Amino acid sequence: MDNPLGVSKTTYSVVDFLEWQRQGSLDLQPFYQRRAVWNPRVKSLLIDSLLRGFPLPLLFLHNRLDISTSKTIRQVVDGQQRLRTILAYIDIDSLTDVDDWDRFTVMRTHNREFSGLGFQQLPSDVQGRILQTPLSVNVLPSDIDDVTVLTIFQRMNSTGLKLNDQEIRNATYFGEFKDSSYYLAYSQNQRWQSWGIFSRQDVAQMKEVELTADLMGFLIRGVIARSKASISGLYKAFDETFLEREHVEKEFLELFDFLEEVYGEGESKSGLRRFRSTAWFYSVFAVASEQFGQITPADMVARLERAEVELRSSSLDDELLKTLRGATADRTSRQARIKFLASV
Repeated sequence: MDNPLGVSKTTYSVVDFLEWQRQGSLDLQPFYQRRAVWNPRVKSLLIDSLLRGFPLPLLFLHNRLDISTSKTIRQVVDGQQRLRTILAYIDIDSLTDVDDWDRFTVMRTHNREFSGLGFQQLPSDVQGRILQTPLSVNVLPSDIDDVTVLTIFQRMNSTGLKLNDQEIRNATYFGEFKDSSYYLAYSQNQRWQSWGIFSRQDVAQMKEVELTADLMGFLIRGVIARSKASISGLYKAFDETFLEREHVEKEFLELFDFLEEVYGEGESKSGLRRFRSTAWFYSVFAVASEQFGQITPADMVARLERAEVELRSSSLDDELLKTLRGATADRTSRQARIKFLASV
């Protein structure tokens, strides 16, 4: 077995990278790198992270000696998109291949205080803080060959795991609806698990974010089928502008506070186990929304306990019972569950 690769771990400030770029000693796009693909929304989100002092992912550099100029060239093995975004925002003239997506400012949905401002328009103390931001960097040994560097690059950019639908949305959309759905989903993190709606593994796969978007869809459009296309359609339709955002967020949070007294520990004698599936939770949420202010949490608990008894009995029509006991998320099935709960 070969000796382990010696990697140096260090930090460089943003201004270090800016100086290297201006001097021509930073190679943002070695031969194995793909072209710049980040759009202005993604770039806005990254700059907002800088403004807020959020940590950024690790960067990988490979220092190479350019014999013709006697300069050390720092090749970016991983982190091209991040560094290009930062350099374009601070000093777009430092880039040698500027395109339209390099001309961007921070979006209002990401940062209301500094939205629409370029770097030079920021307060001087904020500019200084950005320039002095430390970036964590791993530096590969200068004597390793291109094959080894390429192998490292390919491994860092290939997890071997297929992204699910919500993870693909996470990498595709960066606007208003995404920002709102993630805010709401994360704000209820403890409840998703304590109520038994999702497991920790489900949360890791963003399933609670997908359901949150689905519930938001109900508040905006009423009952719709749950499908990849319908949820992605919400992200797309409200990516640039989401005029109902404040109202939807307020109603969503009020309903979850209401449901805390329905699903909370000890609120029901039966435990409401059936109604902790995502299919039934959608229906409970919908009924709570439609009758909000007309029923109390205790009324809802009693209603669900009676519904459980009816679902175990043989008094219901067989076809209806089949629909109610199923887990399908087409519009008809959803409407049937909501109508059933509302009528109990």
